[in-house]
Amino acid sequence: MKKKRPDFDSRAAEWDKLPRRVALANAVLELIKREIEPQPWMRVLDYGCGTGLVTMGLQPLVKEIIAVDSSAGMLEQLQSKALETGALNLSTFFIDLDKEWKLPAGIDLLVSSMTMHHVPDVAPLLAHFRSVMSPGSWLCISDLEKEDGSFHDDQSSDIPHHGFEIEEMESFFKKAGFSDIKTMPVMNVKKERNEGLHLYPVNLTIGKN
Repeated sequence: MKKKRPDFDSRAAEWDKLPRRVALANAVLELIKREIEPQPWMRVLDYGCGTGLVTMGLQPLVKEIIAVDSSAGMLEQLQSKALETGALNLSTFFIDLDKEWKLPAGIDLLVSSMTMHHVPDVAPLLAHFRSVMSPGSWLCISDLEKEDGSFHDDQSSDIPHHGFEIEEMESFFKKAGFSDIKTMPVMNVKKERNEGLHLYPVNLTIGKN
């Protein structure tokens, strides 16, 4: 039986209630802030934004932020946050993965957290990222380091990648034309598995356009 894509719509309302998920987003956010230092003139795009745990952290620091996701349910949660906080510089952008789509251009900082392992073909996506990014802009991608396939609790969903070797992710950046590439550890995600506590390292790779 062919596996289906994960159903993020049905999980959107409860998404932020998992402490380790919030902790990971905060760790990614702090590392991006340290390495890139987002500026008030920047136009930022968060690809695979989910409920906006990273988006909302960057929002007060920049001129504009565009939150992109293929889950309408996740974007609805983020829209509610934006409304509650009066984040007028934030807009959402829904993409249908079964149709052709193109991201907005003129991006000064493009971020993506825990999304690439859901993307079947990463290299063309990074090439598209670079095509909409301004000269001198930065790409920041955080994702799982290569794991044994046990990270996701729902084993019935189709997950194209069980994380990435550091060299593999950096090669995607190089092929797309990014420079000044480096990878840093973000944190270890801890999950209980049959054999006990399992640690899943998450890294952040950055590159300059």
